[in-house]
Amino acid sequence: MVRSIVSSGIVSASLGLLLLSAGCGGGTVEGRSSGPVLTADADDPIVFGEVPEFRFLDQDGKEVTREDLRGHPFAVAAIFTRCAGPCPRITAGMRRLQDELEGTDVRLVSVSVDPSYDRPEVLAQYASNYTADTSRWSFLTGTEEEVEAFLKDGLWLPLARAEAGAEPAKAVTHSTKIVAIDREGRIRGWYDGIDEKERELLRRRLIALAES
Repeated sequence: MVRSIVSSGIVSASLGLLLLSAGCGGGTVEGRSSGPVLTADADDPIVFGEVPEFRFLDQDGKEVTREDLRGHPFAVAAIFTRCAGPCPRITAGMRRLQDELEGTDVRLVSVSVDPSYDRPEVLAQYASNYTADTSRWSFLTGTEEEVEAFLKDGLWLPLARAEAGAEPAKAVTHSTKIVAIDREGRIRGWYDGIDEKERELLRRRLIALAES
């Protein structure tokens, strides 16, 4: 039986702390430079909740929904192309996952938190810069409202926008966590995208989800 703790006090407290974790952009979210992680071992049956429905455009201008990914384990990272902070490291880590997970049906998803600038053509160039295999790795954009609802409310990832006039590279502060999601669209853990040990835990988790 898969164990779910999404409604328990334990996960509520843990997620509250998660929302204080390290951010990317012009500072840290809620003023904390680091925080706990909600990782899970490769074969841990724990479930944290379900991914909400979403409807975004990918780097080719094609609509992508939750149903398009259902049936595949996948990992979601928040990034933006003008980011001067950890985003390049997050994306480089996702690029390594692309190689390491070749031969599995795992999908990778990068969601822009700067969607007014990161339109499909911008994301297409960004994907090309990282030699992304876009048959397995999607770069998604939408409206600011859609992106914030998906990341903050759906995946419990913090996101804050700078005041008008901020440098474009520091326009958004967001979590560096990467979310592991199973074939049924259930959240199975959060892993720091700029920590190599946690990225390795994420790799193992995704392989286990692909084999289940």
